[in-house]
Order: sequence, then structure tokens, then C-alpha cells
Amino acid sequence: MVALRCRGVVVSAVVATAGIYGWTLDLQAHGRSAAALNMSDMGMSDIGKYWSFPVLQASGLVGLIFAYVSVVLGLQQSGRMARRSPTTYRLINQIHRQTSLTVIGLVLVHMTATVYDAMGNSWQTVLVPGAVAATGWPEAVWGFNAGIVAFYTLLLVAPTFYFRSTIGVRRWRFLHRFVLVFYGLSVWHTLILGLDVSYYAWIRPTLWLAQIPLLAMLIARVRGVAHSRTARPIAAGGRYSVIAVSGAAIVAVLLIVATGNSGFIHTV
Repeated sequence: MVALRCRGVVVSAVVATAGIYGWTLDLQAHGRSAAALNMSDMGMSDIGKYWSFPVLQASGLVGLIFAYVSVVLGLQQSGRMARRSPTTYRLINQIHRQTSLTVIGLVLVHMTATVYDAMGNSWQTVLVPGAVAATGWPEAVWGFNAGIVAFYTLLLVAPTFYFRSTIGVRRWRFLHRFVLVFYGLSVWHTLILGLDVSYYAWIRPTLWLAQIPLLAMLIARVRGVAHSRTARPIAAGGRYSVIAVSGAAIVAVLLIVATGNSGFIHTV
């Protein structure tokens, strides 16, 4: 049953990516996609030339959604859950791992599609920070850099699960927290470079509001650890700082959306 559900994660990612790809491809072929409208002088309706652009859009969007789900599952897990319901804990852990591996696959597809997007990109521009400026698109440097650093963070952190016995569980847990850095940079990358983000007005507010549950779960998770009897004073102080920053971030997100300023990060 667990294996079946884990395979379902991969299947759902493939189906979602294929569906969004087909929809975006059709819009682009008729000059109605966000990319075609935002870059009308590029002739994006030439699918023979720009065939990979819908691929990078679909894989990027689905990758971000699955990264969100992976973070939710990760924050939901705790030692308390393992004690109360070992079966549920194992199930969530298996799905969490499969979702994380699926995210890695989608990121690799996204990067490969970017190399072949006919915009002048290469493996250098998707792997070397700042290299995209050489393509005549210096405004995109920050967006590309966010994605590149996110990729390297994921590449370094994700495999540590399989080396827990070698590096120790405590070190693994510390390194695993950097997954949040990957996710945060991925969101930033999307806000800067996501053409759909600028075209569909509802996406930005939705993207901002979607972070509130994650921040609330982070507060609950960190708060539980900070209150534990084994928490060291210095470590507890750091955790309370995380709680304060996360609480402030929730307030900031609500203000951003309520005031209509969710587009303050300009799409290039």
C-alpha cells in the first residue's frame, strides 16, 4: 500500500506536468500564452523553435507545488507523531521522501528545458551564477541566481538522508533544515522570472497567502522543540528568534495582500 501511494506521487507529478504543458503549448501556439504576450517580438508561437518553453514552465510550476507539499509533510513530522502513531509516521515519511525525489526530478527537467528554450541559455547560464548576463538579459541575474543557489542547496542537502548513519542523525537534521532555504529561493525565483506570475493577477496574492500555513507550521514545530526539557538555552534562544521572525512574516504577508502590494517584486 505504501509503495502504491509513493508511485502515485510520481504519476500525479507526470500527469500534472503533462496537463499544464499541453495547455501552455496550445496557448503559446496561438500567441495567447503569458510568454507570447510578454515577449511579442520573439515570435513565441513558433513551436518548432520554442518547444521547450512550455516544458520549463510546466515543470517549474509543478516542481514548486510539490516542493510546497514536501515542506508541509516535513514540518508535520515529529517525534511525538512517531510515538503516537508509528504507522502514520512511516506512511508520511515515505510519501515525503518520494515527493522530495520527485521535486529533484522536476528541477532537473526545468533546468534542461531552460538550456533548450531558444533564449540564448546554455548549461553555463543555468549552473554558473551571473552567467545569464552574457545573453543580453542582465535584469534576470537575480532571478537566475536564486534558482541556481536553490538547485545547489537541494543537490547538497537531499542526499544526506541516505548518509544518516555515516554523518549522524543530529548532523543530518541540521543539514536537512536547509531544505527551507531551497524552497524560499525557489519562490523568489518564481516571483522574479515567472511570466505567468505577472500575467495572471491572482497568482501573486495566492502564492503569498500559501506561505502562511507553512509559517504557522514552522512556528508550531519550533515552539515544541524550544519548550522541550532537553533544549539548550542558546539553541532555545535561536528557535524563539525563528518563531518571532515567522510571526512577523505572517503579518507582513497579510499586509502585502491586503494593501494590494503583492507585486512589489517585479518580474523581468
